Amino acid sequence: MFVRRVDPARVDWDHETELAIVGGGGCGLTAAAAASQHGVDVTLFEKADRLGGKARVATGQICGVDTPHQREVGIDDSADAFCEDLVDQQTAESSAKYDLNRDLITTVAGNSGAAMEFLGDVVGAGLTLHRGRFEMPGHRVHRTHYPVRDDGVVPRAGQPLTDRLEGTIRSNGVDVRTGFPMDQLLLDEDTDAVIGVVSKENPDPVPRRQPNHAVRADYVLLACDGFAADRELVTDRFPELAQLDYWGTRENTGDAIRVADELDLALDVPLYDMHGPFSVPDGIYLPNELVKAGSIIVNESAERFMDCGDVPYRVMDMRILEQEHGTGYLILDRAIVDEFLDADLTSHQFGYVLDDGAFDTADSVDELAALYGLDADALRETIADVNGDDPAYGRAYPHELEPTFYAAKIRPMYVKARQGIRVDRRLRCLRADGTPVDNLYAGGNASESLEGGDPNVYIPGMDLMTALTEGYMVGTQVAERTEAVR
Repeated sequence: MFVRRVDPARVDWDHETELAIVGGGGCGLTAAAAASQHGVDVTLFEKADRLGGKARVATGQICGVDTPHQREVGIDDSADAFCEDLVDQQTAESSAKYDLNRDLITTVAGNSGAAMEFLGDVVGAGLTLHRGRFEMPGHRVHRTHYPVRDDGVVPRAGQPLTDRLEGTIRSNGVDVRTGFPMDQLLLDEDTDAVIGVVSKENPDPVPRRQPNHAVRADYVLLACDGFAADRELVTDRFPELAQLDYWGTRENTGDAIRVADELDLALDVPLYDMHGPFSVPDGIYLPNELVKAGSIIVNESAERFMDCGDVPYRVMDMRILEQEHGTGYLILDRAIVDEFLDADLTSHQFGYVLDDGAFDTADSVDELAALYGLDADALRETIADVNGDDPAYGRAYPHELEPTFYAAKIRPMYVKARQGIRVDRRLRCLRADGTPVDNLYAGGNASESLEGGDPNVYIPGMDLMTALTEGYMVGTQVAERTEAVR
């Protein structure tokens, strides 16, 4: 039972707080930072033994709309433009099947600039607008951002940002409880209002010995991500993922869905996301920007089956899975390797990829084909075609592949499985009848997605943007509501 109705007077409250946050990932951390910055008393529960969640291991960038970094270089951007970019990702078939919540999209995008400003000015995230060689597809203007470390190194967006957020909330006096999963959401048995949460302290393996901690709260934010680590939920909603490996944190077990089921809250359309490529068999993540530098992907017949540089990454992964054995072969050359080692955005992480031995090398097409048992003549014909003037499937990023070749057998993994609680413009959870639960919020993958369940709808950086912005929105709203009643 994830929801329990109680008499508040008969609960042995361990603590009272103004805002209880369930989940210490990007959304929860940003909400805690924004609220505590305005003096709100915040208690944050995280079931893992450290903060950061999936945001901590995120490899991508952060999308932001009408940010200070964009305005500084004269880029005119808007929430409506971002919404149109998402709508443009839909196919004729998918647009008839999936409805995008344009009101939610423009609300989140319209607040993302303020969220980015908060992360930069208050949290000290050191964000920079990316305008380099490997711009992300789907954006009409430059709107992806990444952090720069104090030593000038450009890492991926995740850990440097979550580390800064953690430092901020600890400095602000947030009550941080790691190893504390939510056990129950408490409601007043008379009014049905949300009044707090109960957590159980890990890691005692004997459940009856785990002490309960009841925390009374004026507001509760569910920021506990999706259900990608719960194989039962995954295979129930997405049988096609049963044979795929999951890449991500192990705490995403569907807590928000279970709360929604017991409270009769409205849920959106289930959605999963794959990411890649990952090397086989080692599972080393290979930067997906490689396909923007002229790399190609071939199947077991040594043939291309798409222009991988001209489709969203999610679509690219889906098409790889359609091939024999659900695998492909990523082929690049020394010139692309050198370009990645020279570019600020990619040099740091790509150096680790090379050190990990993710790639095989070959000095000829025959040697390359022999590495994977591919037909040498077919592979030679494929490479000649992509090096020509009119290659099959086109070539969004032309590059003449020449020895020395670098290659890896690849396979997607799934990185997200979610079904979020439908929310209003203020991110309050909605009941099945459309009415809001006034003091219960949801954000990130625990809340309604901007993609509307459509697997075609994705532009890079939007997942982190959504989590961070929604956390910022809830934190600032709770601060305003708390100030109003003090």
